[in-house]
Amino acid sequence: MNKNYMKEYIEFSNEFRKSNGSKESVEKIYDLLYELESIEKSKQENLVLSNVYILLGFHRSAYETFKEAADSKNTKDASKLYVLEQKAKSHENNFIIKDLRKLRGEKEKVQLVLSDFSQSKKDEKKFKIKNKHIVVFNKVLEKGKFSICLPNNRIKEYFDKIVEHINWLSNCKNELIDFYNKEQFDLQIRADIDWYDTLELYRILIIINDDDVFTSVTAGDDFYRDHLLEIELSGNKITSMNYNG
Repeated sequence: MNKNYMKEYIEFSNEFRKSNGSKESVEKIYDLLYELESIEKSKQENLVLSNVYILLGFHRSAYETFKEAADSKNTKDASKLYVLEQKAKSHENNFIIKDLRKLRGEKEKVQLVLSDFSQSKKDEKKFKIKNKHIVVFNKVLEKGKFSICLPNNRIKEYFDKIVEHINWLSNCKNELIDFYNKEQFDLQIRADIDWYDTLELYRILIIINDDDVFTSVTAGDDFYRDHLLEIELSGNKITSMNYNG
């Protein structure tokens, strides 16, 4: 007997909305997502999967999945496809509700050596890490999201300072939570470990000079999914947090 995924989706999505996105309801929806992604799907199951993606904020995935199942001759389908396409272009899969079960656990700090740093061809003072994924805020960064600017091109001169700062950035949970709550963006909202675990990092820039280390972080959080959270640090001290967008 085939499983009724649409019935499960309706049940779980109703629970999600009534509970205002409780952890338990999110976990049920993710379990449904993982199961749907793992099976060979019919048209109906692709439609359910598209709805699951929409609910969780995977707008690019929702569009691509619905496109496979939609009836181009059906006016309702064509209209929904257009809306999903626009959302995919503006949001991609960048502002999702996350599965906290996959975000727990301290990530291992990467051991860096001088040969890991690659000098930019366009700017001799700019460096990237070419072979390893570094950890910032307990997130493993994808390549291309992290760069370092120096006052000159002598990376060896600043190597120890860079590594020390990256190690501190790897997990500064308490500092981030305390600073966010001190800023009081909204008295009804309080940052906690769930907020920290679900932060999404889009860009990290470290600027090194002889006196200090300046870090700029462009992030996203689950409180304001349509906004970017800009975080600035001087040395190992957070100096500002602001929402943009």
